[in-house]
Amino acid sequence: MRGRLPRLAGALLSLSLLGACGLIPTPRVDVDDASLTLPASGPLTDKVVYLERDALAGNRIPAALQQVTLDGQATYRTTGLGTLREAELYVRPALSALPATCTVSPATPAAPRMVLCDAAFESAQRIGRLSLQPGQARPFTLGGPALDEAAKTGHGYFGLRFTGGQSAFGDTLNLSNVTARARL
Repeated sequence: MRGRLPRLAGALLSLSLLGACGLIPTPRVDVDDASLTLPASGPLTDKVVYLERDALAGNRIPAALQQVTLDGQATYRTTGLGTLREAELYVRPALSALPATCTVSPATPAAPRMVLCDAAFESAQRIGRLSLQPGQARPFTLGGPALDEAAKTGHGYFGLRFTGGQSAFGDTLNLSNVTARARL
């Protein structure tokens, strides 16, 4: 009993210090899967392409939480012509009131409506990198201040910067088995 009390006191002190530093992890929460239809990425070099799909709709977290991370599996599916191997992922809580470095590309028979932003000005929105292989689920972890902001509003529009290979029109990127965690 004597040896247990100092250990218990030490553990309580550690928890107290962690709480003061904002390091208490919260339980994981499931987030809905997202399926993103990709454009042909060839002409989109040095652009971040935001797709008009609110991937975080309704998944709002309390303002006291921070350091939100999303873990899951990314699966790239191609129509046969795509060679996408790597993409950087970005997020915005809304696709309105955009900076002058972004333009809206209307939907066409060959591409969905998209918001195109110069990658050089989007670094604050970057939340991670995806390593992809057609037809195979690959693990990912996403996080950063932009994800915190999006999660607190309950809205998140994902953007992609194609950094390895190219997607073909009609290819998809599926984000599945996604869980969110945050810290107090």
